[in-house]
Amino acid sequence: MGNGIKLSRTGQSVDDTISAPLADSTKVEKQILPHLLYSVALSYLQGAKTQVARYEEAVKIQHAVTKVQVCMHEASCLFEDLTTVAKYAQMCGDQNELHALWLDVRNHIRHDIREEMDKEDSKLKSGRAQRLGLNPKLQMEISFTDTSIKVGSTIIELTKIEDYISWAEGVIEKVLIEAIDNGFIKGMSYEK
Repeated sequence: MGNGIKLSRTGQSVDDTISAPLADSTKVEKQILPHLLYSVALSYLQGAKTQVARYEEAVKIQHAVTKVQVCMHEASCLFEDLTTVAKYAQMCGDQNELHALWLDVRNHIRHDIREEMDKEDSKLKSGRAQRLGLNPKLQMEISFTDTSIKVGSTIIELTKIEDYISWAEGVIEKVLIEAIDNGFIKGMSYEK
């Protein structure tokens, strides 16, 4: 079979060396194991890096309508990946001031013009609109340049995204190297 990943449930191992089932999972305190979460988050971090490069190519498209559509898709995928990394980081206790922004932009792109279209009573949508500085007359407000993505009055510089990716790489690298050194991860070495 091809390459893949296995993550065991609490109290179990992927190679059956620990096979005692948990007596009552409701009584077992769930332990957050950063090396497990970051092992999964790493693929989304790589996705974010790929999406930045794809966005940079998309913004060079000459035909305006095509450019906007392709940039919208690349931005949507980018902020999905960033939000996933942010969620894993938060679960591991690693906070960054950009986490809430990634979620707001992701939800504006992915939800405000889909299931929340014209849903004016949505407290989540209206709060997000205020935080992003959206014109209240608009369903969506997003624009693209070669250096930034603007949502409402919020400008997200690509350099800010790249700095976040570097921050996340550093956090993940530290956790994974420690897990490898402590024997929690076998059969791999960590390379960016």
